[in-house]
Amino acid sequence: MKVIIFASLAALAVVTGPVLAQQPAAPAGNAENGRKHFNSDGCWQCHGQSANGAPLTGPRLSNTALPFDAFLLQLRNPSNDMPPYEAAIVPDQTVADIYAYVKSLPPSPAAKDLPLLLGMGIK
Repeated sequence: MKVIIFASLAALAVVTGPVLAQQPAAPAGNAENGRKHFNSDGCWQCHGQSANGAPLTGPRLSNTALPFDAFLLQLRNPSNDMPPYEAAIVPDQTVADIYAYVKSLPPSPAAKDLPLLLGMGIK
C-alpha cells in the first residue's frame, strides 16, 4: 500500500513539477460542512467512516499530509479506481470543506496501540 501511495505522489510530482514544493495555503474550508459532504457524497464508502481507509478500497485520508492542490488533483483526475469528481458535481468550495474535515481528523492509530491486533501477534 505504501508503494502505491508513494507512486501516486511521485506521479503527481511529475505532473505538477516543483509546484508542490511551494504550495499556497488551502482555501478556507468548513470542517463541519466537509463532514456532511464526506458522508452524503459517499467518500466514506471507500475511505471509511473515520477516513482511515483500507488496502482494497481507498487510502487513509485522516489527518492527511497531502497538499490541497494534490488532494484536488486526485479528486478531479484520480490515479486508481476512484471515479473522477468534476467541479459540476463537487464544487471547489465543497472540496475545500472536505479537505478541512479530513485534515481535522486524528491520525490512524498505530497497530501497537490496537489490543485486537496485539492479540493476533501483530506488532
